[in-house]
Amino acid sequence: MTRRGLIGGATLALSGAPLALAREADWTWLNPPDDWRRDGDALTCRARAGSDFWRRTAGAGLIDTGHFLHRRQAGDFEMTAVLAGDYAADADQTGVMLRVGPDTWMKTGVERLGGQLHAATVFTRDWSDGSSLAIGAPRAVTVRLRRTGQTLACAHAVDDGPFVDSRIGRLPMPDAVELGVMCASPAGAGFQARITRITIKSL
Repeated sequence: MTRRGLIGGATLALSGAPLALAREADWTWLNPPDDWRRDGDALTCRARAGSDFWRRTAGAGLIDTGHFLHRRQAGDFEMTAVLAGDYAADADQTGVMLRVGPDTWMKTGVERLGGQLHAATVFTRDWSDGSSLAIGAPRAVTVRLRRTGQTLACAHAVDDGPFVDSRIGRLPMPDAVELGVMCASPAGAGFQARITRITIKSL
């Protein structure tokens, strides 16, 4: 598939039936939060103070303490989720995450930076790199992650607006990966995250 084909369709409406997390026995936590609940396709949890996913860059250590609810996913796919939260401190974040292991993963979602919300993405291949774009003060943000082979395309939609492409990159991946949603509060006292309408469909 070409780059145009991979990231095309950015204005399409959300499709696919929401996953009923409460009925999915194959979902599991990496670093479960102290306080969380799920109701159908909705997940509410409190990110623990000091939690994060980040490696090496900017003098950081090997940080792997963020909260990640995931399942195994094989082949090409499209995942979407609606993100919201009581973001209070810089680096409070919610998102969609794909993980091969502690040194190979990516996340894309919403992060508070400099006092305002951003669409933010991190790719980690032993060292983490990040990119972000200010998005104002939305009620909610829908993120979309598409996998095509070794290529990942990220997009976000603010409130009821269209999808906007935010990042395309390569990550070395086997056929089956860990895929799900995450939250973290690296610098703050923790915050309440709300993630709804989680959809995953094979392509």
